[in-house]
Amino acid sequence: MSEEQLIKEIRINPDKFEKIYNQHYQTIFNYCYRRTGDFDTSKDITSEIFLKAYLNIHKFKWKDIPILSWLYRIATNEINLFYRSQKYSPTFISEIYSNYLITVSLEDLVEEKSNAEAKLHKDKQFVQVQDAIKELPLKYQEVISLKYFEQLKIKEIGTILNKKEGTIKSLLSRGISKLKEKM
Repeated sequence: MSEEQLIKEIRINPDKFEKIYNQHYQTIFNYCYRRTGDFDTSKDITSEIFLKAYLNIHKFKWKDIPILSWLYRIATNEINLFYRSQKYSPTFISEIYSNYLITVSLEDLVEEKSNAEAKLHKDKQFVQVQDAIKELPLKYQEVISLKYFEQLKIKEIGTILNKKEGTIKSLLSRGISKLKEKM
């Protein structure tokens, strides 16, 4: 089934959104985790991303752009909101779970946290680079993370950030230069 057809079906039957959630949750969570370096914050932000996507799927207009790009855009905005504000307060995950009758065991969360932290701390150099990236302005964090951590193409990054490809290339070049200075 095409994504365009899936979106049409979700508008008729919102329960079908689960397919998008199941297909893209791990990718979006990993992006959030690599950007924040904090498991609990990443879980909160990821929950907020999917809640916003669910609540706004009726506004999504199909333009041959994958739903994952839309989710990355929401994720980037939520992460930026987190960094801009210490008052970031996502919807409580327990509220989402109870409202939509989703069940997750404590063991699953502990295991997921343990696995994510082990992957993140496995490579000390990666952690050093990630810490240096966090010191860069957000505009550079975004493009570097999307290009090198998410391995997206310049065109895809442009679509996600709603910027021209030339702008993305320029941001990447300047961001990498600033990163090298910090390292």
